Amino acid sequence: MIYLDNAATTYPKPEEVYKALDYGNRNLAFNAGRGSYPSARSVTELIQETRQLLGDLLKVPGNTVSFESSATEALNIIINGIPFQSGDTVYISPFEHNAVVRPLYNLKEKIGINIELLPFDKKTWKFDEERAADLFALKNPKAVFISHISNVTGYILPFGTIFASAKRYNSITVLDCSQSLGILNPSVGNTDFVVFAGHKSLYASFGIAGFYNLTGIKLNVTKSGGTGSDSLNHKMPEDGPGRYESGSLNSVAVAGMNASLKWLENNNTLYSHEKELTDYLIDKLSNLPNVHLFLPEDVSKIVGIVSLAVNGYSSADVGSILSEEFDICVRTGFHCSPFIHELIGSKEFNGTVRLSVGAFNTKSELAKAVRALGTL
Repeated sequence: MIYLDNAATTYPKPEEVYKALDYGNRNLAFNAGRGSYPSARSVTELIQETRQLLGDLLKVPGNTVSFESSATEALNIIINGIPFQSGDTVYISPFEHNAVVRPLYNLKEKIGINIELLPFDKKTWKFDEERAADLFALKNPKAVFISHISNVTGYILPFGTIFASAKRYNSITVLDCSQSLGILNPSVGNTDFVVFAGHKSLYASFGIAGFYNLTGIKLNVTKSGGTGSDSLNHKMPEDGPGRYESGSLNSVAVAGMNASLKWLENNNTLYSHEKELTDYLIDKLSNLPNVHLFLPEDVSKIVGIVSLAVNGYSSADVGSILSEEFDICVRTGFHCSPFIHELIGSKEFNGTVRLSVGAFNTKSELAKAVRALGTL
């Protein structure tokens, strides 16, 4: 099997992660903060160490990190925790995932927020800074949500420029790093929240994700329950990660992430590896007459993902052929991202065929994928 669906979840994981998950199930499956016995205390120490390892990625304190079960849950906690009022305007890029889009549209129905798409050029994909400034002045941004790397195209968005403009209006800024953290760690000036997904570029397992609250904004509580401390208090904690971490934390998945973060520390060339493989794919696929690549003007802004279509085929048909005849795993369709396909022109193909690379892919695997696509 040639696995090229790393944008959905990286596979395989480092051997250290598998070992840590097994060890965690056998030795660390206890409730942190709920017991004074040694095993429970060791879990608490592991969680604190893992927070700090995550903090080190962004050069921020570990106590800015709150753990959740998924990036979707993290985004829901942030979106529903911001004190939006009827008439507030929220800006999103056309590259956003439904983990951002659907919670916002749910709020639009419930309380009447406005949702505006930030302007990107359809041919070049460049951000229209001047037009955006006019939009911000006309409808001040209460919050802005940006994906660091598009899960459909691998495009690296200029979030720094966008957030700097939004901060002139004291906007809340949220950066979705589900596709990037661990491989391409952002500089987080002008950023209030950063969301991460453990099972993607952090090379951990499912069941562990979360967000950084970098500027200490106090979100309204939308998920409440036991935290293992201050149990006689009917309310959630006022400060710190505990405000957003009700319920039993997945200590086993934390153990896997602890191992993956230490593995990443010792494998800090993954971005250059993914970029080299991405450029190789773009170069080779560009020579296939029936293949249409969805690329911006500046292909240096693409990493980890190449989206394409094959003339005469729907994206689903291409995926089935690659799987059944060549044992190549790719993702096809709209990839839970509703607006990007209008921008890049992929609706006529029923979405894109997405090839996404990871740490363990090789050029020889990609060469086989290119040859397979060349038969269509």
